[in-house]
Parts: sequence; structure tokens; C-alpha cells
Amino acid sequence: MNRIVFALLMGGTVLSASQGMKIYGAKCAECHGGDGKDVSVAGKPLAGAKGTLAKLSGYKNGTFGGEQKATMQASLADLSDADLKAVADYVDTLK
Repeated sequence: MNRIVFALLMGGTVLSASQGMKIYGAKCAECHGGDGKDVSVAGKPLAGAKGTLAKLSGYKNGTFGGEQKATMQASLADLSDADLKAVADYVDTLK
């Protein structure tokens, strides 16, 4: 039973990351690079970063960010919480 639950959870993460890759390509890659290794205006690559979902959520609701806060907030405005989770799952695969 534990294996089934684990497989279902992992399958959900893979599907989420797959959807996140599409969103990332459309919304994020221009500034952060297709592989997340481009140094953004903030000076840090996304690949290997920690806390991606919290940061994305904070950008969207305006509680996180520096000089790019408004740009990020506008970019994320039309994404749902599930979309943010999918992007975070994808970014977590970038090394």
C-alpha cells in the first residue's frame, strides 16, 4: 500500500513538473534562461535554489522581492496556486 501511495505522489510531482516546464518556458525562461542558470537581475540563478514555491507565492501576493518585485508580480498575476506549484516543482529539477 505504501508503494502505491508513493507512486501516486511521485506521479503527481512528475506531472506537475511537466506542466511547470511549459509555464516556465512561457513566463520565466526569457529572463532566467531555459536551464535556470542565467543570472537574473537579482544576481542569482534559479537552478539549485531553495524555497521556490514560497518565493513565487510571495512575489505574486507582494510580500517578497526587491527591485524586481513589481515585474515578477505582474508576470505571475494570471497564474493559479497550482501553476505556481508546478513551476516550483520544475525549478526544483534544475541543477
